[in-house]
Amino acid sequence: MNILLLSGSFRKRSYSLALLDVAAELLHEHRCELPDLDCLPLYNEDRSGDRKPSEVLRFLEQVGGSDAIVVCSPEYNHSIPAVLKNAIDWASRPAFQSPLKGKPVTFITQAPSLVGGARAQAHLKLVFDSTLSCLHPCHEMMVPEVREKFDGQMQLVDEHTRSRLARHLEDFLGFIE
Repeated sequence: MNILLLSGSFRKRSYSLALLDVAAELLHEHRCELPDLDCLPLYNEDRSGDRKPSEVLRFLEQVGGSDAIVVCSPEYNHSIPAVLKNAIDWASRPAFQSPLKGKPVTFITQAPSLVGGARAQAHLKLVFDSTLSCLHPCHEMMVPEVREKFDGQMQLVDEHTRSRLARHLEDFLGFIE
């Protein structure tokens, strides 16, 4: 199975990227691909259709070629980061016939707060629902106090979080089948 991993953050010490590294490790029997969303230009309907930039065409090929999507994002200003929303906007066209239509999607959010990105999780569900994606019906996978879960080398050291993530991804694989 080909699983696309989408991150809402691309900074050097990104907890979303670190969690997706663990997800890829846990999904080792499957092909995981992590596109660099911060290279995508801002969505502009004038550049859609036949005038899409090459970076966008590559991303759309990755979305279309995937069997499922795992999204991991921080929460920015009670919502999702612009880089992630921009990528979703590009992939959501043409409306009702996009490569996201019917695509199984699951969400992981993280935040330094006790809330764990709950509002970002809600926004992701709302946005992906509008793309006609198949949302994974599950107990939300949120990682609160994320800074406490990783060591200085950005390795996940909290076994409870690793166990929850493994269970979440196992359930997602069952949902896909």
